[in-house]
Amino acid sequence: MEVSSQAVIGRFFKLALITAGIGAVHILTLLMSWYIVISDTITTTSIEGYVIAESLYMSIGGGIVCGVALLLSSKFSNITTARWLIGATTLVGALLAIASPAYAHFMIIPALQAEGHLGIGIFMSYLSAIAMMVPAVTIIATPIRVEVIPHTGPYYPGAPAPIVEEAVELTHATEIPPGAICGICYQELDPETTSMCSNCQTLFHKGCIDLWVNLNGTCPSCKKPVLR
Repeated sequence: MEVSSQAVIGRFFKLALITAGIGAVHILTLLMSWYIVISDTITTTSIEGYVIAESLYMSIGGGIVCGVALLLSSKFSNITTARWLIGATTLVGALLAIASPAYAHFMIIPALQAEGHLGIGIFMSYLSAIAMMVPAVTIIATPIRVEVIPHTGPYYPGAPAPIVEEAVELTHATEIPPGAICGICYQELDPETTSMCSNCQTLFHKGCIDLWVNLNGTCPSCKKPVLR
């Protein structure tokens, strides 16, 4: 299925938002017990994640980096640039988050040389960090296909004659099927503000298709020039 560049950027934003939300949960796991030291059969001592300075810094740093990725997702309109910047930033944040419990698990806890067992907090930290990886990898792995839009701008003397394609018109659509959505923003259509391409019969919000045609000059579905 082909979608507009605005829809792709919107999906990147949603994925970055999910990653930032999981990052906030990951930071909260620092308040939970990461290791429980057993002094004898009765006495136990709980060690929270925030007590380990390195893990504290890495978890907070990972959450902040994912927050930066969320800000970046609202700043770029170029799909390729947004894909790599947002994807790389969220991936760095996820790697920092994973390094936080791993450092405590394999470096700090063995150095204590104290009998005990891992607490629920360190498992939750691992789980949330791995969950942060999923949106990051999804953004980077999303295939991007660049399409060449036919020339619809003004013709200048001396320039090669552009290929003239059959133009289509946008008409007001009166009959809207139940549950029909806009071909650009994917939101539900209103019969009073719905336009239809005369060639492919794709339905759009009037505001969405007017903005698209002003920028591209073509129908986003069938790619034919739109007669204004």
